[in-house]
Amino acid sequence: MAVVLKGKYAEDFIYEFVNKNRGLSIYEIAKKVGWSSGKVYNIVRSLEEAGLVKTELIVERGRVKRKVYPVSWIELLPEDVR
Repeated sequence: MAVVLKGKYAEDFIYEFVNKNRGLSIYEIAKKVGWSSGKVYNIVRSLEEAGLVKTELIVERGRVKRKVYPVSWIELLPEDVR
């Protein structure tokens, strides 16, 4: 059953999901949460622009996949605090 969330709640949900399930592709995340790949892609792109996640393009069995990883908490700290 798909979780029905919109806006900031959907971003928060995907952010937490990525933190608990690092290294999944956008397609794999979409399948697990029951959302479209497009919705997940847009949320991941927004999180990446905010600096909360990183994506990596890899080729697996001849197919290009975008894997999603959370950013380390140390990277989220301001430069002067690190």
